[in-house]
Amino acid sequence: MEVLEFTNSSAIAKIQFDYVQNQVGIAYTYKPEQVYIFKCDDLTMVKEQVKTSESVGKLVSQFRKNVS
Repeated sequence: MEVLEFTNSSAIAKIQFDYVQNQVGIAYTYKPEQVYIFKCDDLTMVKEQVKTSESVGKLVSQFRKNVS
């Protein structure tokens, strides 16, 4: 599992990438010990977008809307 931690985001504390289970885990700054898991078909694409996004929180919100 790969974990990206964000010290400059007011919304997202860390994002976990589980390549075996094809899942993304999101931990928010208000409760960083709680990880919310989402299925994902293309973890590499998500990781690249997260790394280059101006707002990780906004990007995660868009991903969640697309899944719903």
